Order: sequence, then C-alpha cells, then structure tokens
Amino acid sequence: MEKIMEDNQYIDLFEKYLRNEISESELQLLAGILRNNRQIQVILDNELINADPEIDKETSKRLFASIHASISPKRNSLFTYAAWRKTLRWAAVILLPVISALSVYFLMTTNLEDNAALITVTADKGEKAAITLADGSRVWLNSESSLSYNETFNRRERNVYLTGEAYFEVVKDTQHPFTVKTREMDIQALGTSFNVSAYDDEQIFSSILLEGKVKVTAYGQECILEENERALYNKRNQTLTTDWVHASDFVEWKNGNLYFQNRSFEEIANTLSRVFNVDIRFVSDELRSIRFSGTLGSNSIRNTLDILSLTSPMHYEMNGTTIELYYRD
Repeated sequence: MEKIMEDNQYIDLFEKYLRNEISESELQLLAGILRNNRQIQVILDNELINADPEIDKETSKRLFASIHASISPKRNSLFTYAAWRKTLRWAAVILLPVISALSVYFLMTTNLEDNAALITVTADKGEKAAITLADGSRVWLNSESSLSYNETFNRRERNVYLTGEAYFEVVKDTQHPFTVKTREMDIQALGTSFNVSAYDDEQIFSSILLEGKVKVTAYGQECILEENERALYNKRNQTLTTDWVHASDFVEWKNGNLYFQNRSFEEIANTLSRVFNVDIRFVSDELRSIRFSGTLGSNSIRNTLDILSLTSPMHYEMNGTTIELYYRD
C-alpha cells in the first residue's frame, strides 16, 4: 500500500510537470526519484532502448546519455538546468503510463508476498465508526472517512492510511512507531492522542495534538507538535505551518457536536453535508464568505441550521434532503 501511494505521488509529480505546474521543490523531489529509485531507472532504460523508431539512432543515444547524466550527475557536470528540464519532460512522457500500470502490479505482488489482505473501514455520509486495532490503539472515524491497513498490522509496522477525518488514541510502542499516512502528509506517533483531518475536497489538511508528541511531515517539510498545537498543510501553496489551539474543541465531533473556528459558510456547508448526508446549495453567493465560530449540536440538521440562522443573515428552505441557503437582508 505504501508503495502504491508513493507511485501515485510520482504520477502526480509527472503530471504537474507536463502541465508546467510543478514547483522548484517538487522538481527536486522528482529528480531525486529518478536519481535514487533503481527500479524506475531500469524502466527508463528499457523504455529508451525500445523508444519510438521514428527517433533516429543518434538522437536516441544522446537522449539516453543525457538522462543518465541527469540521474547520476557528477559534481562538476556541464549538464545544464534547462537541459535537465527538457530531458525530464521526455522521461515523464514515457514513464507516466508505465508507472500507472505498475501501481496495480505492486498492489498484487505486495499482497501475495505478505499473504495479507488490505482491510478498509469506512464511515459514510451521516455516519461515524469506531475501530480497535490489533495493538489496542483506538480510532474514531468521522463522516465520509475511511481507514485502511494491512492485516499484518503490528507484526512489523503500524501504518494506517486515512482519507477524511479521524481521532486516534495510540498505544505506546517505542519499537514500532504508529504512522498515519494521508495524501499530503504523514503523522508519526509513539503513544499519543491526536486528530487528523484530510478530506480530499478541502484545501487544508491538519493534525492536532491532544496528548503526547507527534511528527508531521509533508513533501520534505517537518514539524514536531506539542500538546494543543496544530499542524496545517496548505495544498495550494504547499506550506506546512503550526499554531496553538484548544485541542479538545476540535474533537467535539466525536461527542456528537460540531466545532467551527472562524470557518466560512461554504466550509461549514461542506461539513454539514457530510455529517447529515444532505445536499446544501447556495442560492445567495454572498453567504459563502461569511464566517462563524462556535459549537453546534448535531442532533438534527434543522436544529443546527436554526442556530446558524439566529446568528447570521442566513435563511434556509428545506425540501427532504435538499437545503437551499438564502441571504436575509
């Protein structure tokens, strides 16, 4: 599973490069992949050897030599940065479909070698779930979230893969660090309680520490959290920052409440849609940017909207599971 996630990261980087959307730090990461991953080097060699016959022999040789020079650059190499980018683009074109196909291969071979299945627990919209892992660690999943782990969990390593939001109470084991892997960042703990929010449709991924100590990493950036400290990874500008919060407020969802800290109505609507499994539509766009802070009970969507309408210029109309929001003058 970890290998597949790494491959998906390679694919994302290649695609961003081909769209000219890659940052300098991501370009360096991609260069490191080509330089350090022996398997990808072998694939690249084979693809170059079997390159399109329309490429003449001399051109193919030059490309082959250039790519090898960039994969294993000498300290005083004259291979220019511009040439590296041009060569990398060519490499991305031929490698992208190969790595995509390999993702399936690695899933199959990993499971065959370990003779272990991937276990996934999902909490759908409007639901929550509680899990006790093999090491005794406990996990609470928020609505529209899933947690995956190999059935060999706790025998050699303690890795879990999260999409959405979850609260963790981790049993201490200094020999086997507990790692939560998300699409954008990893959170490693020894024995601790923390919350992770990593919904794919949200701009910010976060981890909040309630007790103990965790290490958060995201694309080469790293921070160590102390109690009541929060890590925030912004997907748009790819920055990892920290701030101080009252951590227990952010796990109110586990107790059936909803806590919002300076969140826009658009963000709140997304959360309510997940928690209550409803479709929320903005008839008045001026509502989207209005912000709200506070705790709301989650016993019913109507009660929650009533409270919001009392504290804001919002009016709502409800038709079954479809809700329309209006700006009230």
